[in-house]
Amino acid sequence: MGTKIKLHNKIIGEGGNVYIIAEAGVTHFGDLTLAKKQIDVAISAGCDAVKFQKRDVASINDEYWRKRLEYKELSEDAILELRDYSSRKDIDFFVTPHDIKSLDFVNAVLDTPFIKVGSGESLDVDFLHRVGSCKKPVIVSFGLHLSKDEIKKSVRAIEKGGTKQIILLHCNTIYPTQPHLVNLGAINEIKQLFPNYVVGYSDHTLGWHIPLAAVTLGASVIEKHISFDKNDNRSLDCSVSCEPEELKLMVHEIRDIEKAIKQIDEAERNKEIMKARGWVGKMTNKKLN
Repeated sequence: MGTKIKLHNKIIGEGGNVYIIAEAGVTHFGDLTLAKKQIDVAISAGCDAVKFQKRDVASINDEYWRKRLEYKELSEDAILELRDYSSRKDIDFFVTPHDIKSLDFVNAVLDTPFIKVGSGESLDVDFLHRVGSCKKPVIVSFGLHLSKDEIKKSVRAIEKGGTKQIILLHCNTIYPTQPHLVNLGAINEIKQLFPNYVVGYSDHTLGWHIPLAAVTLGASVIEKHISFDKNDNRSLDCSVSCEPEELKLMVHEIRDIEKAIKQIDEAERNKEIMKARGWVGKMTNKKLN
């Protein structure tokens, strides 16, 4: 347990760079080739990870939802291929399981470095306990939590399962989330509630300026949807996503913000001041001459 998690050669949290996740979601619409292109986009933009989703669509009783979701689903073989593709391309890969069967697949077969819990399952104590029992770092979004007590209950369920490496993401599940409903102040509230855990932000707003603000407020992880056409109405994910060039801009601007908010030591500051004094002196002499 701590305010940082080490993954491969990266530190997530205190002392590390913002960990940026490209959320592929369902905007590949079940197309393996398109899903691979999403991975390429995440790599080109400089993201740290790409994330997909898995659900047992056949077990959904509601016919409307089953039909709505089944054509957006990737097969287990396709997801395994995406994992291997990501490994060859050297980008972190993980998956959000939306049910127990998918969780077992993600944990035992995929063997991803993280298990991501989406907002839809983040209040299911039994599911969270099962997630914790996988003994892997967990990222959980709090998009449906209405109180601090609910957040505590969810975190305790994961801990009791056996995992204390947890990343907590503030989130809002309204698509798109209007700025006045984002409540970025919750980032600090979650930090105060769980000072030993890494805290981040999962975004569902239009554009990418809100994630930038989240970074200035201390978010160590940023998750943002990606798609190739924000106007594609087959999924709500599309409108709140970044297209490829926008994703590059977001990552670049986050890295600039990291540099800007990093506190420099006194020796480095004095060195830069002396450089500036020298430059001003040269300009003054030129004017006098």
